[in-house]
Amino acid sequence: MRTKTHHLPDIDICFDDWEGDGRPVIFLHATGFSRGCWRPMAAALAERCRPILVDLPGHGGSSGPATPVSWGALADSVGSLIQEQGWENALLVGHSVGGATAVEIAGRIGASVAGVVLVEPVVIEPDRTTGGGANGSPLLERTRQRRAVWATRDEAVEYLAGRAPYSLWARPVFESWVETGIIPRDGEWGLSCPPSVEADIFETTGGSRVADYLPLLRCPVWLCRATGSLGMRTTCAPSVARRIPSCMEFVIPGSGHFLPLQYPEFVVSLVMLALEELEGASPA
Repeated sequence: MRTKTHHLPDIDICFDDWEGDGRPVIFLHATGFSRGCWRPMAAALAERCRPILVDLPGHGGSSGPATPVSWGALADSVGSLIQEQGWENALLVGHSVGGATAVEIAGRIGASVAGVVLVEPVVIEPDRTTGGGANGSPLLERTRQRRAVWATRDEAVEYLAGRAPYSLWARPVFESWVETGIIPRDGEWGLSCPPSVEADIFETTGGSRVADYLPLLRCPVWLCRATGSLGMRTTCAPSVARRIPSCMEFVIPGSGHFLPLQYPEFVVSLVMLALEELEGASPA
């Protein structure tokens, strides 16, 4: 694995790359997290494909734009990264806002995308409103007031490990996330995604046009959604799968929105299934 930085006109994008000849499998994380949370899954898949773990703008090692982060801007940056790096026939794997970003990218540059794995994507249907999209909502206020700086990394780890959602994650996932999620800041240690960036994304949820891209997806899609509220309720309605032309849906009873970070082995199995089916569909 090598960590690299790609320079775009207005932003630098950081990513981990398991260099090789396998199919590129591009992992996109949820709001507020970073590429490190995918590392245990990537390591398990590295002999089977070429995992690439991308930090969304304003997260991890990627720089933030001059203006507040919007959903469309995430897709702009990651889509440009994919095209400029020449990652053809890629499988996109996205969780939460990372899933929404994968949908928008596949809808825009479908020729570069062979398939999409969505785990609890945030898809706001046109006839629905979001409880977290308005200024002053409890979610936004909690996010802005979240503690984000500690004297030492150990203090940060101890503080976060006992709090949701991190307390629900598989231990290897949490430990790998720490490597990219808590970074030095002016002699202290802080979250690599500042609460202000996370709040920007939450605030612009209502302006998301991700649902408009669902019927435009021309590649196979494997969609996994939760049914319970283990940590946080699901963000993916049953209607989402029905709007995608070619979609295999998986439903995990009793799980919540953070299920890929709680059950990393499920993500590995789902990606393996997608890779096998894509290879089976390729011409001999």
